[in-house]
Parts: sequence; C-alpha cells; structure tokens
Amino acid sequence: MGMARHRHRQGGRRAQTGGRLAEAGMIGRRRMRFFTTDELGYLVVVLALQAFTYGIAASLREADSQSFFWVCLIAALIGFGSNKGGLNGIQASVGIAALGVLGVWVFGARLASPLLDLARAVLSVLPQIVPAVRFGTGIDTSAILEAWEVIVNFSSALLARSQTWLIGVQGNVRVNDALIRNMVWVLILWLVAAWTGWFSARRNAVAALMPPMLLLAAVASYSEYRVESLWMMVVLLLLLMGIWNYRTHTQQWQKQRVDYSDSIRYDSAQAVLFLTIAIGAVALITPSISWRQIREYLRERSSKNEVAEMLGVQEEPRAVQPAVTPKPSLPREHLLTEGYAHSQKIVMTIRTGELPSSGNPFVTVDAPRYYWRGVVYDRYVGAGWVTGPAPPQGIPADTPLIPGLLEGYKPLHLDVDLIQPEGRLFWSGMLFSADVPLTVEWRLRPPSSLFADQPALLQADMFHAVSDATSYRAESFVPNVTIEALRLASTEYPEEIAERYLEIPASVPERVGGLALEITRGQTNPYDRAKAIETYLRENYAYDLEIPAPPTDRDVADYFLFELKRGYCDYYATAMVVLARLNGIPARFVSGYSPGTYDSLSARYIVRELNAHSWAEVYFPEIGWIEFEPTASLPEIERAATEASLPAVQADDPTASNLLTRFRVERISVWGLPLLGAFLLIVLYYTFIERWVYLRLAPALAIERIYRRLYRLGRPLAGERTRAETVHEFMSKLNAAFDGFKTGPLRRRMFALAQRDVRLLTNTYHAALFRQTQLNRNEIKLALQTWRHLRLRLLYGRLILSLKNR
Repeated sequence: MGMARHRHRQGGRRAQTGGRLAEAGMIGRRRMRFFTTDELGYLVVVLALQAFTYGIAASLREADSQSFFWVCLIAALIGFGSNKGGLNGIQASVGIAALGVLGVWVFGARLASPLLDLARAVLSVLPQIVPAVRFGTGIDTSAILEAWEVIVNFSSALLARSQTWLIGVQGNVRVNDALIRNMVWVLILWLVAAWTGWFSARRNAVAALMPPMLLLAAVASYSEYRVESLWMMVVLLLLLMGIWNYRTHTQQWQKQRVDYSDSIRYDSAQAVLFLTIAIGAVALITPSISWRQIREYLRERSSKNEVAEMLGVQEEPRAVQPAVTPKPSLPREHLLTEGYAHSQKIVMTIRTGELPSSGNPFVTVDAPRYYWRGVVYDRYVGAGWVTGPAPPQGIPADTPLIPGLLEGYKPLHLDVDLIQPEGRLFWSGMLFSADVPLTVEWRLRPPSSLFADQPALLQADMFHAVSDATSYRAESFVPNVTIEALRLASTEYPEEIAERYLEIPASVPERVGGLALEITRGQTNPYDRAKAIETYLRENYAYDLEIPAPPTDRDVADYFLFELKRGYCDYYATAMVVLARLNGIPARFVSGYSPGTYDSLSARYIVRELNAHSWAEVYFPEIGWIEFEPTASLPEIERAATEASLPAVQADDPTASNLLTRFRVERISVWGLPLLGAFLLIVLYYTFIERWVYLRLAPALAIERIYRRLYRLGRPLAGERTRAETVHEFMSKLNAAFDGFKTGPLRRRMFALAQRDVRLLTNTYHAALFRQTQLNRNEIKLALQTWRHLRLRLLYGRLILSLKNR
C-alpha cells in the first residue's frame, strides 16, 4: 500500500521507543512463561481435534473409535512437521497419504506381529551373510519365507474383503463389514488431521479447522448424534482465529519495530474472549438452519443413503412405522376375508363441533357427510394398487403440514378417539395439522415457501400419516365448491399431477379404453365426464360382497367391467379411476371409512368396521381433489349447484390461523434471529467495541490502522497507485474523485464533508509520521469520529462508481 512507503520515515521516533519495546517484550515474556501464544494456539487445535473425533465416533456404528484421537494427533504432528521441515504441498501430500494407506493396511490386515517376525528373521540371517560370502555356506531363509507368507496371506484376505466392499459401493449394495469401515474412517481422519496440522504450522485457523468442521457437519446432519461437538468446534475456531491473528500482528510489529502498549495482550484477550462467547452464545441459543430440514430435503430425493450406511454412520432414531407392502392389492380384500364387512365393532368416534347435542337420542339430525381418509394410492398396476416413492417426514405436534390457508374450503375441526388404532390418522379433506407427533409419507411435499399460492398447496400429495396416538385433535380443509365451479374448471393440469395421475399401465385391455370414451361421449368438461362415469358404474353394476378374488393374471378393472359385473367398493373405485384416466382426467384411489352414523345425543360420528370403504377422487385445477362415490350401495354425494345454494359455513375456527401464524414466525426466526443477532453484533462492534479497541492502542498505531482502512476503501475511487505516491497525492486523487460525484445539492454537501474528513485524517497520519511529539488521546478520538462518518461516504461513493461502470 501507499502508506507503507512512509513507515521508514519514523526513524527519529523509533530510537526513543526502542527501549520501551525491549522492556515490554521482556515483561511479556516473563508473564507468558507458562504459555506462549503459539503454544496456546496449538492447545486449541488439540482440543478441536478432540471435539472432532468425539463427534465422529459418536455417530458411527460398531466402530473401534478409541484410537481415533491418537490417529488424528499423530497425523496432525506429521503434517505440522512436514510444513516446518520445508516440504512443499505435493511432497507432503504424497508422503502423508502413502504413510496413511500403509498404516491403515497394517492395522486392517493385523500385520504388526508378522512384520516383527519378518524383522527378526532378517536380523537372524545377517550373521550368515559373511560366512556365506567367504566360505560359500548356505543361508537359511526359511524363517523369512514363512514370515513373508503370513504377510501375503493376511494381505490377500484383506484385499478380497476390500474388493467386495468396493463392489458394493459401486452397485449401491450395502456390505456390512465393520473392519473395512474402520479402515476407511481411520484413513479419512488421518488425511483431515494432517491437513489441520499442515495449516496449523502456517497459523491459518480457517484453513486448518474448516475441513474437519465440514466433515463433522456432514456426519452430524445424518445421524444427529453429539451435535454439540460441532458447536464446540465453531467456538474453538473463533478462539483460534483471535489467538493467531494477535500472534501474527505482534510479530509484524516487532519485526518492523512498531511501538505498542504492553497491555495490548490483555486487551486483545478480552476482546477475543468476548466475541467468541457472544457469537458462540448466539449460535447456541438462537434457531439455526435446521440440519433436520436439510436431511429431509435430501431424503426426498433418496430414501436411503447407501454411502452413509456402508460407512456405518448411524441414522437418527425414528419411530417405528408399519411396513407398506409393495405387492399390489385391493385395500379392502383383507377386511372381507376376516369378517369385517358386517362387523359392528366401533373403530373410532369423531366430533366436529358443527352441531350441538340434541339432548334426545331419538332425534334425527341431517349431519354433514364426510369421508374419513386413511391411505391414498396413485399407481394402478393391473393387479391392484401400490404407492409411488413416499419419503417420510417427521411432523411435530401442532405444526401445519401446508404453509397456508385454503380459500374456497371449509375449515373442519376434528376430535378423534380411536377405539381400534391402526397406526395412522384419519381425517376428511386436506389435513392441516394434528396435536400429536406424526410421520407423513409424501409423494410430493408442499412448497417450502411460507406464502405459497393456493394451486401450489393443492398439489401436495400424501400417502398416509402415521402415528401411534389413540386420540387426537386435527384441523383440515374440506372443499366447499359448487357444480358450476367444477364445470368451469380449467383443463390445464400441473405437470406433477398429470404425470402421476394420468398413468395407465400398458396391460389394460383396449376395450376398457373404448368403454371409457363411450360412457363420456357428448360430455364437454371433466366434471360432467367424471359424473357420467360415476353414474354408469352405480346404475350398471351390482354391489356384492360375496365374490371371488380376481384372477392373478387379469386386469382388475377389465375383469370387473366386462366379466364380473358386480363387486364391492374397491372394484367400483378402481374402475372409476381407470376410466377417468383414460378420458384424460387425473384421478386417484382413496381408502378409509365412509361417514358412519351420526349420534345426535353425543354430537359425534360413530364409525364401525363395516364402514371400511374406498372411493375415487378427481383433480380440478385451482380447486383440488374432489370426492366421487361410484359404489352403488352408498348414496351419491350431494353438491350445491351454484353459489347461492351453498350451505352456510360455520364460523371460522381461529385454531388453524393461529397455528399458521406461529409456524411462519418460527420459520422466519430460523433466518431472522441469526441475522438479527449478526446485525446487533455488528452494531455493537461499530458502536462500542471499535472505539474501545482503538483507544487502547498506542496513538501512532491507532492512526495508522485508521489510515489503512481509509486507504483500502478509497483506493478504488482514487484509481491505480502511481510510483512513489505520497499520502497527499493519494488525498488529492481521492478528493478529485469526490468532485465528480457532486451532481446535486445533497451530494455536494455530502462529498464536501468527505473531502474535509480525508484532509483531516491524512494530516493527522502525516503528523504521526514526522512530528516529534506523540499524538494525544483527544486527537485519536477526533480521528476515530471522523473515520466513522467518512467510512459511510466512501461506501456510498464506491456504490455510485460501480453503478456508473455497469
């Protein structure tokens, strides 16, 4: 920098301060006889390696982790020594990697004892060499050959295990070999720790600790074991940056014979400790970017992390979920064969709060009709229904599943008591929240935006919601739509919906497609076509529970439509979904329970085993999924024809709105609180800490630092530095640049003040270089206050310049 040229002009003053420098250095050395700053820094590195290996070891399954710390410590010492020994990066990397591979191989193949036997055998042969040369006697190498054979056999066995493991990695096949996993982890830790040691020798804290921090973060994000070790490494990194930054500056000052206060050691220590504790505390107590969210995002795209499994990283324990069989079937088949079709056993009771108790058990109430959904299938495979990939997501209690309220939907509050729990929740419409923890298996997750539009929310696609609760309260949204709106709905289906819910297997016979088109001939919109299919099935096929299972080699829809011509709800729903898809209408198969009976005395729905049911749903853009009832044994679903005939909606329940507000506040705080904390720390630094630090520096050093910052910020405005440029020449160039920014009254005043501030700081710095007497405290206060104003004006000037150059 330009002012670096002027530092040699301090010679007159340096003679006066040389004694003070020597005295301060002697006092400092006497006070630091227990720990130098270098030793303190290396101690922090050792603690960081301990936290690193502790976090890694806690996340591994069946790992021999007792040696991890010592492996890292030895590797760090070798990396440190390689740097201090003058090796370049390539030489050190090759040597350390080779040493690590060799050590890991010896460890894995258990070659320590055979290698010792080989060494003893070689030593026993050495006395035989001279007689063999002089007298021609033979040399007994049998012991060497035996020892070598043992080494070869052990190495061959390990090589075979390694090849098997590598083949499994390449083929994404899990090979559970604890020995190979340990070898891989030891080698990884060896290389990472050697890197740390290499950059520790250079006192580069970020380069030294960032790789182990990233590795620990990656492991902790999957396992979530001992996550506090990652926080500890962050704290140690901040501390190490302060220690080594102080050491680097004091070395520069001593080399350049710059005077500094003998109390700066303690002032710096206070500042470093304060900032480390403050930032560490903010990182600990405020919400951060959730590793759980990142992990869940990745699991949406890969339901199983094979690499993590092979490396033995333990996944965070999760609630046991009932297995979903991939075998295609009709969901109600098992209920029919086990006598559930006529069972009066109560499965659950549901209270919605829409109607009060009648007070009379004999009063009949016309209660709203709801279907209680449990499982939603998307893939028809001819022999029945299966679900596409549906990665699970854990949802805490009282957490919205979708980040928004649905317009045109009726909010529905449910109090559910499960008499016979099935390991899942039941609800009507679109589930919004539940007051119990649950695991949702999503085929398509809701948008992550906190203010997503409704069409995006409606595309959320859930297989089912798993929970072991026996009672719960849930909030859901039920479509409150008219026939008129359904007829006017768009046919521009979202890509995700069309791709998934228009799929028909090639095994479906052509005659099914012909029937689908025949049924809907003359209908001009998706609703009327879907209604025509529903009516056709209800009028032409008899409801019958006593039917044989469909042949395994026959398409279920074809078998029901053309041969069986009778059946129960699964057949009706399957046929309607297939016929709708063949007409280009997205449809899906839903399994759960029909409304059951409404008990007016207790104001609740009584759902029994005989109410087990399946039905079809059709998708309408910007409206969502609408239920259709093709089964002949149940009444049609009644809908209002126009807006005027819509039934009155109950007063809005604030529960869903309150939950959504709280959810949004919490999500915003994930980003907002850390940003607010960082902003407050910046304000705290520039308001108090900066002034406190500068006023404790020697005046000459304080004004030099202020001028350095002025130079760095102002250099782009002043243009390229010329040869032998003085501080006043730099000032002239900078003020000339300010003249070019004076295009209005406000700017003229602002940059006139900036020119005044630049002259003041330049003259103060020049006086510190050449004046015989030292600057006083008041002059530093004035310079610091001036710099605070000038800094903002320099930043504004650079912004103007950057906009001009675009």
